[in-house]
Amino acid sequence: MTANMGCLLHAGLSSEQSHLYGLYDSLGSFGLAMFAHFSQMVSVHETEFVPIKKVLRDHTIQVALRENCLLYSILAVASTHRACVSPPDPRYTIVAARFRQKATRIYRQQLQSPIIPENMDMLISSCILIGMFSFSAESFSPLDSWVFSDDPFTMNWLSVQGGLRCLLEITHSWLSASIWNEAFQESSAWEYYDDQRMGREDLDPDLADLCNISNTTTEETNPFHWPLRMLCPLLRIPRHECGASRITNFMGRLLPDFVTLLAAKEPRALLILAYWLALMCNSVHDWWAASRVKFECQAICMYLEAWGDSRIIKLLDFPARACGYR
Repeated sequence: MTANMGCLLHAGLSSEQSHLYGLYDSLGSFGLAMFAHFSQMVSVHETEFVPIKKVLRDHTIQVALRENCLLYSILAVASTHRACVSPPDPRYTIVAARFRQKATRIYRQQLQSPIIPENMDMLISSCILIGMFSFSAESFSPLDSWVFSDDPFTMNWLSVQGGLRCLLEITHSWLSASIWNEAFQESSAWEYYDDQRMGREDLDPDLADLCNISNTTTEETNPFHWPLRMLCPLLRIPRHECGASRITNFMGRLLPDFVTLLAAKEPRALLILAYWLALMCNSVHDWWAASRVKFECQAICMYLEAWGDSRIIKLLDFPARACGYR
């Protein structure tokens, strides 16, 4: 216990000693070790997701000492990361799965209660962390992708990402008081496109043609319009300027109609997702994303190539090169 407590206190938690001793009683030495591991994970050494990691480092640990939902979300992310970066060990995998299950269960329970300013930060923080461990992949094979499965749960890694959009819509009027306000403003400042813009302006012409987008098309009349409106600016930005947050924002803003098309494996929807996954392959290298985006992009390329639509095959070059599909 002494070594783990020392790690935690060194991480800046000395003012919460009584909480830590209580955590030791409930979680044991491994749980505390994962708590300490999380503080190391979110130390800002890399350039990706710096605003997000700063909030996780500076604020969420203190909130988690009072909120079990966030506490178990932190433990789930930390143990999942540990299992990913350590030599294969079934003990790490089993513990990580248990923490993920408990975090998800408590989070669902919390969502049954009213969402108010007092629980806003806990819910947003938990949602972000659940999105991370849901996105991470234990498999490295494209054959394990949801596009080759009839099990709807295999697509959860993507479908759960819309939860943050829903939370932000509910808490919009309170966000100025949130620990996340500055980070969200920084990560979304680049969004110069007009949500309500109609037609083909600034869209890739080949993708617009494939998706039957005319000069009068709107988000309401065509489910491909909004995803392309988000995607096409990203395709034009030079890779060295296209930061990780700019790209990952895409998945959290997909609307239910488009996600339904993906679940049905509609080829044009899959192609749009493959282009986004290709951007992720080129620009986002965090532990929770790297293996997922590569094998899911490869899987979609395999699926669409077998589908045999010549219009789509002509447009597969960019995602295929990005994910290493030959």
